[in-house]
Amino acid sequence: MFKLFKKNQPVVDNQVYAPVNGELIDLAQVSDQVFASKAMGDGFGVKPTDNTIVAPVAGTITMVADTKHAVGITMANGLEVLIHMGVDTVDLKGAPFTINVKTGDQVTGGQPLATMDLKTVAAADLDTVIIVVITNSNDKLAELSIKPGEIAAGDVVGTATAK
Repeated sequence: MFKLFKKNQPVVDNQVYAPVNGELIDLAQVSDQVFASKAMGDGFGVKPTDNTIVAPVAGTITMVADTKHAVGITMANGLEVLIHMGVDTVDLKGAPFTINVKTGDQVTGGQPLATMDLKTVAAADLDTVIIVVITNSNDKLAELSIKPGEIAAGDVVGTATAK
């Protein structure tokens, strides 16, 4: 009977999943210096090889940008994760993006979130890198452990542990 009340609770999962097929790179290697400097929080980048973006963590969707270039997820452990699709893609006013989730949705790691038309982004002469950062790193992050290299969307690539 009490299980009914826990239905909408986020899944407790500290694993970090590959958000897209491609090459996982250190955050310092991304072309956007605000992210590369970790001013937005600790995280990583992925040079994508396809259009399907999946949840890099399990949690609750807390934000979908009006321009569809970014999605926020809060993990059950309190870490706030931002998935930023491309660099300066806000200027494209949502054109290359399709979002499959809405604020309040519960997601599991590896669940499809969005698609990003890489050709449209590249044709606009913009970087297609997918950036994943924990925006409350300074206050809440104890450790982010990530394995760089070639990855497949949904693969476990590390863990994010809260303080």
